[in-house]
Amino acid sequence: MNHLEREKLRKKLKTYELFGASKFQKVVFAVERIKFKVLKTVFPDFIRHYDNHCDRKKYKLLKKAKTEEERQDIKERVKFAKMAMRKEFYQEKNRNYHIDKNKPTEILPYLEWNKRIHRNGILKNMIALPIVTAGVFLGWTPLIPLLVLEGISLLINFECINIQNYSITRYRLVEDRLKRQEERQREESVKNYHEASQLIHDRIVEKEELPSFDDIINHIQSKEQLKQLKQLISREQSSRENNTIGGNQKCNQPLH
Repeated sequence: MNHLEREKLRKKLKTYELFGASKFQKVVFAVERIKFKVLKTVFPDFIRHYDNHCDRKKYKLLKKAKTEEERQDIKERVKFAKMAMRKEFYQEKNRNYHIDKNKPTEILPYLEWNKRIHRNGILKNMIALPIVTAGVFLGWTPLIPLLVLEGISLLINFECINIQNYSITRYRLVEDRLKRQEERQREESVKNYHEASQLIHDRIVEKEELPSFDDIINHIQSKEQLKQLKQLISREQSSRENNTIGGNQKCNQPLH
């Protein structure tokens, strides 16, 4: 990326900050913390219920699938959804707001995905608001609370898009560095954890459902696999304690 392109991105960042990206992001992270605390307190079996929801969706999709390739793709997508939700739930971090230190480039599709959701939300607001406003002007006072809610929803959707534009722009500024970082992480993992990673990968691929920890342990075939698995778990635990990159959070390698 040349100097001119960098300057354009930095100007965009200032615009997004002017519209409150940094301040509203703090609100988002505060809501996120509350969300996971409530989930873990009120719905301790959330993961089990989420798995059941995914399974019901999977069976419906499988009935409509016409080829084996489609069926396999559905099963893989469901397994990925389950793994992603487990990661969010246990780390208490939404995937579309936080960068994984070990897979930093993974964040971009999530940012774009979340942006599309809020963009669709704004479209719905823009359809609903004129209708509700007209109703209020015509004297339908019970619509006033709905008008207020639509106005708040419009503001939230706008600010969420602004945050995602802000995060996407920050990502673009350091994309090359993050790609190099991810490649180094990949090479390190291959070098130090190949046996353990292959074991986990094989169990995930071979089983239709996500393998349990006991299932993985039961399929260890060598001391090297066991040793690497212990090291991998230790690394992941350490990573979860320190891996707080995302938005304006503090981290060893911030996005700026």
